Amino acid sequence: MSDTDIPKIEELAEEIALWNSYREARRVKGIDVAQLFADLSAEQKQALTSPGAREDFAEHCTDGCFQIALAALVVLLRNSPKLESYWAELAGRPENREKSARNLEQAVKTLENLFGDVIASENAGKNAELTKIGGLPVSQVISELRLDIRFINFAATLRAQLEVRSPVELTKYLLTSYVRTMTGRFHDKNVSGLVQELLGLADYGEVAHRMWRARNYERIDEHFSWMTRFLVAMSVVMAQTA
Repeated sequence: MSDTDIPKIEELAEEIALWNSYREARRVKGIDVAQLFADLSAEQKQALTSPGAREDFAEHCTDGCFQIALAALVVLLRNSPKLESYWAELAGRPENREKSARNLEQAVKTLENLFGDVIASENAGKNAELTKIGGLPVSQVISELRLDIRFINFAATLRAQLEVRSPVELTKYLLTSYVRTMTGRFHDKNVSGLVQELLGLADYGEVAHRMWRARNYERIDEHFSWMTRFLVAMSVVMAQTA
């Protein structure tokens, strides 16, 4: 790996503050985020059904990848095909995208107007009784709607301006780029092993991945290397402050 690719912990003040803030917010609710992520990453490794894929995962970690970040990418890649039709509909048809975004924005405004006091109480840590009986906090509903709006607009930007054709393509890039940055090499054999299992591509091997990378990596990297840098930075922070 290269010292210029992986930042030192003392260079990551903003990332440390972000991680500590997030961890403290979850701690107040009785959640040990570091342990939760560690358990989830172990589960994702075990969820790989083939011994080859599990070995590929383990080799990446041995070579320098942070297990939690690698597990998160495994989850993203495994689920990325489920977003294909949603992505194509919203990114490919502007009229549907704009109408959907407007409708969701209006729903958010309506909830905020109707339940302003309730939302304020939830943000102050009150109204916990509702969640105990199965009620979904209004603030959480609003947060989910805003996430949907951001995804709609993000999909449009990717497709129209940044030439990313699908969630699968973007996630394959992130896995490839993260491994290269953390280990110093592309490791096409190991990456292709994970892609093969997670996407169910029986014929996807080292050569196929190298060809995909030759055609697509630089194009996507031009716009999304910042995502890799963030993943790498958070890997350094979580590994050294957990």
